[in-house]
Amino acid sequence: MPLPVFVLVGFVIVVVVAIVAYNAGRSAGSSSAGGAPLAPGMGGTPAGAPDISSLSPREQADRLFEIVMTAHEQGDFGRVSQFASMALQAYDLLGPLDADAHYHVGLMSAITGNAPEALARVDSIWSTAPNHLLATMLRNSVAQMEGDSAMVVESQQKFLEDYDTEITTDRLEYQLHERAIENFRARVEGTTGGM
Repeated sequence: MPLPVFVLVGFVIVVVVAIVAYNAGRSAGSSSAGGAPLAPGMGGTPAGAPDISSLSPREQADRLFEIVMTAHEQGDFGRVSQFASMALQAYDLLGPLDADAHYHVGLMSAITGNAPEALARVDSIWSTAPNHLLATMLRNSVAQMEGDSAMVVESQQKFLEDYDTEITTDRLEYQLHERAIENFRARVEGTTGGM
């Protein structure tokens, strides 16, 4: 068996075990701490242990991302640490990433304290879409994490300036993260009075 296939099979086995362990832990009665997320993420939890063999590598990475963000929203930072490394490795195996995947990697980097990597993902998204809302939201998350009030204000202003035009582009990732985008918009408008 060639080495790359062996590595991929090994990774799939790790993902299967991780997701089964995650769902077993949830069904054992872990309570929701209801912690507020540092950055906008995806709500919801994976329903039951998925049949990982039917998922594409991208779907596997996205499923791990969902687990990480759910754990973060619940304040389960041990689980965040455990699954973030697996999720980041899953995205690394995909090759070139689209804006949605860059956002996922950047968001996980931000919540695990890797600000330089998160900002690199902002730059990756902006290199092809300079007004991309998810990149601006990610930049705002890093600014908050770093305590950079000037960057917080700048990213909030940019988001509001770009929102009306960008939201009409019907980017798939805007549909996937609609709730996070609208929650962020409401929060920024509440803070700034709509500027």
